[in-house]
Amino acid sequence: MTGSNKLIAADQHIISELEKLPMDYWDFKNEDTRELTHGIHTYPAVMVYPISRNLIRIIKQYQDIKTLMDPFMGSGTVLVEGVLSGMEKVYGTDLNPLARLISSVKTKHLHYDEIKQAVEALIIELNSQYANYDQLINSVDDFIRNEKKLDITAKDGWGSNAPDYLKEFFENKNIQFDIPDFKNIGYWFLPKVIIELQIIKICINKINDENIKNFIRVAFSETVRLVSNRRNSEFKMFRIALEKLPKYNPDTKSEFIKILTRNIEKMKSFYDLCDKKEKDTEVFIYDEDTRYLTNIPDNSIDLMVTSPPYGDSRTTVAYGEFSRVSLQWLDLYEVSNKSIMDIDKNLMGGTKFKKGFENSLQSPTLKAALGRISEIDQERAGDVYSFYKDLDECIKSITQKMKINSYQFWVVGNRTVKLENLKTNEIIEELGQQYGLEAVYTIGRNIPNKVMPSQNSPSNVTGEKVTTMTNEHIVILRKVR
Repeated sequence: MTGSNKLIAADQHIISELEKLPMDYWDFKNEDTRELTHGIHTYPAVMVYPISRNLIRIIKQYQDIKTLMDPFMGSGTVLVEGVLSGMEKVYGTDLNPLARLISSVKTKHLHYDEIKQAVEALIIELNSQYANYDQLINSVDDFIRNEKKLDITAKDGWGSNAPDYLKEFFENKNIQFDIPDFKNIGYWFLPKVIIELQIIKICINKINDENIKNFIRVAFSETVRLVSNRRNSEFKMFRIALEKLPKYNPDTKSEFIKILTRNIEKMKSFYDLCDKKEKDTEVFIYDEDTRYLTNIPDNSIDLMVTSPPYGDSRTTVAYGEFSRVSLQWLDLYEVSNKSIMDIDKNLMGGTKFKKGFENSLQSPTLKAALGRISEIDQERAGDVYSFYKDLDECIKSITQKMKINSYQFWVVGNRTVKLENLKTNEIIEELGQQYGLEAVYTIGRNIPNKVMPSQNSPSNVTGEKVTTMTNEHIVILRKVR
C-alpha cells in the first residue's frame, strides 16, 4: 500500500492493538510509578510513565519513530521514556524554570561513581560547616522568639522582615553570613531552617561540575519544600496550622541527605539502562511558550506525547505556586522574583477577559459550553475561553512541528466549571481539524495515581462541592496535511 491507504491501515492496526487490551489496562493502579529517575522530585499532576512507555511501544510497531516531543513536559516523564526507548532526538518545552531543571537532571545519565564521590565530599563539607555554625543554628530561634519577642507565626514582624532580623543576629556575633532575601521568607521558613538551608546552598555552590551541581540542586529543591512551613500535601501555597508551627522542628540536613541518597540510586538504575543502548539520545529542553515553539524545526517530529494542563493555573493546578519557594532559594537562570511570582499568570489561560470575549474557536462543543457558563457567570466563561484560546494556538504550533502522518497523543482530563463539564477530549479533536489533524481513537483511563483534591467547588459557592475528575482520555490524532 502507498499514500493515505497505508496510513489508514496503520490507524487500523493501532486501533486493533488498543482494543485488544483490557478495560483497566491504562490505569496502572499497582505500578511503581516512581522507578528510575521518574522518582526524582515531586511535581503536580504528573502523567505516570507507563502511559508514555506503552504508547511509544505500540506506535513503534507500525512507524519508524526517531524524534519525540512533549511541549508541556513538566518534570520530564515523556522525555525520560523517549531516552529509554532509544529515540534519536527528544524535545521538551516548559515555561517553569523548576520543570526545566528537573527534566534536565532526570534525562542526563550521570555515572554512579562520579555522583557518589561528589556527594560524599559534599557531606563532609556540610558536616564541617554545620559544626562551625552549630552554636548559631541552635541559638537563632531563641534570639528571634525570646530576645526580639517576635511571633514566628505572624505574617508581619518576623514573617515580613526575617532577613533584617537575621542580619542583626549575625552582626551581634561579628560573623559574616549571606542571608537570602525574598518576599515573606520568614512566613514560610523558621529562623533555624533558613540558616541550615543557606549552609547547604553555600556548599552546593562550591561544586564545579554543572551537571552534578544540578543533580544536587534538585535534591535541595525538594528539601526546601519539605522543611518549609507549607502543607506539603497540597500544591498551592497553604501554611501548616498555626497551633502546630511553634513546635515544628524539621531536620533539614537529614532530609537533604536522605533525598540525595535516594536520588543517587534512582540515577544509577537509569544510567545502567542507558548504558546498554547503542547510541545516546540527544535531549533538547527549551524555555518556550508552546504557542510558538520557535526552537523546534517545522516538519521534524515523528511523535508527540503530552498531558497539557486541565485549565488555567489560577483555578486548577498551580504549577507556579508549587515551584515558588524552591525557585526563590535556587537562583536559577537569573530569574527575577517577579518572574517567579508571575509563572501562573504566564501559563495557559493567564489572560483575563473581564469585558467579555468574541469566540471564534472552531469547536461546536466548546461554543455550547461557553454559552451555558456565560448565562451564569460571564467572567468565568472568559477564563474558560482564555484557556482554550491558548490551547488552540498550541495545537496549531505543535502540528507545524510534526511530520505528515505523524501521531499526536493528548492525555487530558475534563474539568467542571459552574457545573458544566468541559469535554476537552472532544474539543481538541474539533480544534485540530482546521490544522490538518484527523481523530483516530480515544482511550479512557481511571486516574488512581495523580495527586488531586477529591472535591472542589466549580460553582465557587460556599458548601457546594462536586467530585473532581477521576478519569482521563488519551486522544489520538494524526496529521494528514
